[in-house]
Amino acid sequence: MANHDNECKDLVIPQLESMDFDEVFQLQKELQDVMGFDFSKMTVAELANFWMTNKHAFDDEFGEMMDALGGSDLGNAAWKHWKHKHDIAKQRRINQLEEGDMIELKFEIVDAFHFFVNFAISIGMTGSELYSMYRAKNDENHNRQENNY
Repeated sequence: MANHDNECKDLVIPQLESMDFDEVFQLQKELQDVMGFDFSKMTVAELANFWMTNKHAFDDEFGEMMDALGGSDLGNAAWKHWKHKHDIAKQRRINQLEEGDMIELKFEIVDAFHFFVNFAISIGMTGSELYSMYRAKNDENHNRQENNY
């Protein structure tokens, strides 16, 4: 893994009955408020800079996701075809990852999700709006596939 000093596999994960995107977005907005970001006062140029920083952070997290995909024994050999352990990765299934490695992989996805949510909250988008728009677009994508798009 690329980030040995910041593993999340030992974090306690609360078992929630339900969670909605509005709460996720509010929690992320509160974090950005603590960090001093007031999106309502940003110019478009300042927002573009914020987005570029978040895109870079998202890309970095994506790299960590790719490395975590191989688990602690294969690491980045999951995608680096020139490594000798890549042959093992070509045979391994995701359900064969150790539990701790799977948790770490999921946390890398969560890390990337934080930066994705920043894009939305920075323009005032709510979790409900994201969900509703996703459903509309998903329906359209299904329609397109049914109509040989």
